[in-house]
Amino acid sequence: MMALDIAFFTQLVAESVKTPRAAAARLLALSLPVQVLLQAALAVAAGSAVLSWIANAMFPVPVDTPWAALTSSPLRMALAQLAGMLLVAGAMSGLGQVFGGRGRFVQALALAVWIEAVLLLVQLAQVVLLLLFPLFASAMGVAAFVLFLWMLTQFTAALHGFERGFLVFLGIIAALFVAALAIAVLLGLFGIVPQTGA
Repeated sequence: MMALDIAFFTQLVAESVKTPRAAAARLLALSLPVQVLLQAALAVAAGSAVLSWIANAMFPVPVDTPWAALTSSPLRMALAQLAGMLLVAGAMSGLGQVFGGRGRFVQALALAVWIEAVLLLVQLAQVVLLLLFPLFASAMGVAAFVLFLWMLTQFTAALHGFERGFLVFLGIIAALFVAALAIAVLLGLFGIVPQTGA
């Protein structure tokens, strides 16, 4: 059985950036049960929420921005992160199956949680850099988004056995636009997004 130690996770993080399809294969080979995945998702969401709260405390988000209501509450941020992971996993499995993929939701959830875990490390580095080099930390946020797209594309392709990563990437971009629109509508309905205007 594969040893889940610090060396394994360190190697898997590096592999997720350099050869993400190989990293996805290793993650899927673990066959983690859904209970473990949900616990991991909660832990990652909580960690990300705390880091976001710390970053917002150091550099407050203007109150008239759409994200102020989320970043001001660690609980809301954690719930949003958890919902995001479940939505990403659902989209990875569901949309992939529409195009002939073979991946299942539990497998997609394992990959989605790991993506967020890797991004959590980037977020931790970004919070530290906010204290030392604020401008560089902002640029690192852009790099984190690029890394997210890279891993999501390659993990989705590995999950379903797709060979053409570029087509997977185009599908992800289209899905992100639809998801962003749906989330904006939902946030507006629940009053989370502040109203702007004259």
